Amino acid sequence: MEAEDGLKFKDEVLVMSKSLKQAGKFVIVTQRLILIVSCSSLVDLGKQEFEGVAVDPEWVIESEISLDSVIHADTNEALVHIVGSRSGGLSRKNQHPSKRSSRTSTKWWNDPSTPLPLFQTNLELTSQEDARELLQILLSTIEERKGRSWGSGYILHQSKYQVNSNSVKLNN
Repeated sequence: MEAEDGLKFKDEVLVMSKSLKQAGKFVIVTQRLILIVSCSSLVDLGKQEFEGVAVDPEWVIESEISLDSVIHADTNEALVHIVGSRSGGLSRKNQHPSKRSSRTSTKWWNDPSTPLPLFQTNLELTSQEDARELLQILLSTIEERKGRSWGSGYILHQSKYQVNSNSVKLNN
């Protein structure tokens, strides 16, 4: 998938993609992001009137959520609820969403007196089974990401290291 500059998602690794209940909308999960995208040429996908995929379909990225910002995710029937924190956790690309009724929505709780803004995104999938599968993949991708990032740093144990103002010394 390419963004405006063609390079933004170059290094992203696809984990899964699922169609949402609203025609022409999809959720894409990578190792770092959740993308909510739409493609007007795929609105009739799965219907008898579907004429096929355009040669160069236009994809619109409606939302971009960093997996690092997700603090809670759950499911209720065919809905997946995602709650996140940090102002950089969610980018809303499409400021003028379609007027069609949809259960794919984002709510913002951003009180100036609260240090952390929160958002909730609700994704309606085509079935309860699809919602459960998306939730399972999301949670395991988040856990895998946490494990990788925690193990990639250097941890100094106080029992093995003595730190002075000028140096670090290994205690044997």
